[in-house]
Amino acid sequence: ASRGLRNSIGRTLQIFGRFGISPGRMGRRLLRYIEVVAAFGAKPSFPITASVLDRNPEVARMLQNAGAELCVHGLFHNDLSRLSDREQRDQIARAVEIFNKHQIQFRGFRSPYLRHNSTTLEVVEHLGFDYDSNLAFYWQPGHSFSTLSPSEADGLERGLRFYHPAVRPEERSLPRMVGRIVEIPVSLPDDEILLDRMGFPPGRIADVWLEMLQMAIERSELLTIQLHPERLDILSDALRSVLEVAVANHVWLASMEDISEWWRRRMELEIELIRKDEGSYQIVELGIPDIALYLYDPHTGQGQQVQLGVSFQSQSVPVVGLEKGTGSDVIHYIKQLGYFVEFSADTHGYSVYINDSTTLDEVQGRIQNGRGPLLKANLWPRGHTAAMSITGDIDCLTLGDFLRRFREG
Repeated sequence: ASRGLRNSIGRTLQIFGRFGISPGRMGRRLLRYIEVVAAFGAKPSFPITASVLDRNPEVARMLQNAGAELCVHGLFHNDLSRLSDREQRDQIARAVEIFNKHQIQFRGFRSPYLRHNSTTLEVVEHLGFDYDSNLAFYWQPGHSFSTLSPSEADGLERGLRFYHPAVRPEERSLPRMVGRIVEIPVSLPDDEILLDRMGFPPGRIADVWLEMLQMAIERSELLTIQLHPERLDILSDALRSVLEVAVANHVWLASMEDISEWWRRRMELEIELIRKDEGSYQIVELGIPDIALYLYDPHTGQGQQVQLGVSFQSQSVPVVGLEKGTGSDVIHYIKQLGYFVEFSADTHGYSVYINDSTTLDEVQGRIQNGRGPLLKANLWPRGHTAAMSITGDIDCLTLGDFLRRFREG
């Protein structure tokens, strides 16, 4: 119902062209997918349903050997949020057992349909995953969507209603820590919305993704493109065009496991800051060698790079001072923005001071209205302007897999 009757019929007819009786057709398409992304020095991340992997372990091993990242995509392609807590725990644990049985490495989890709840996150954390990728993020590409036909607008509205995404610009498309796991957002509109629901041709889809990439570059954010492998034949040129522009703009092309590892290291980053003279500071130790630091002015949005061991000037301590008892959610948010924190009772010596009653919604305002500049870590490694990950869920490898979805779900 979320696709509309016409689109649902069209999708059913397309299925027979996308899958074969054996996994050979999809296997070859997946290898081409890897080759397209590898030509730009990157690798795709493929969440694969465990029951599909169990029926086709040789394909999973082939993809892993070819350089792709594989992630757990549930046991069956069903809506986890509709299951009981016990059913969720059992299904995700069984999915992990299947991956381990076939010796398929994994570090991340994505729910079918991106549907999840607090139990999903608790189970994923308990089972030792490094990251989860279920947070839908809608970029609102205004130029590309300025003149939609009624059917296109209806397809977009249905897709957004189905996923309930976070929305730009109120939110930022950045990873975030949820307990001990990294939550990696998934960008919308994806191939399913654009092609199946809205009926866009490949050229228009490329334009949409390029507009989303430009927005990511403007705010140094993460664009996680979702392109299901069965649509690669239609959208390979669109994917190449986005990758070409990303490389030209020094965007970090990374798998989801790379992003998760980087974000975890970045959140744990600490510096040793010493005061040389009145208003003079120096960083003598930095925990991550491939990260850039800036003395950043929140009022102007401008910053100058700070070098290890080189003195710089600031009339106030250029980190966020924290009152003892400040909430962990506030501390995580400050670090996520790239700033550094220090517990202190000195409420006046810091560029920004946060007391224990400060709420999460108030943090950005406190930083904007601070007394001076702040040391800020670059969001991405080696001075990259933004980040982009190419992902594609493997829900089926054969027509049999597709038909089994209705029974398994």
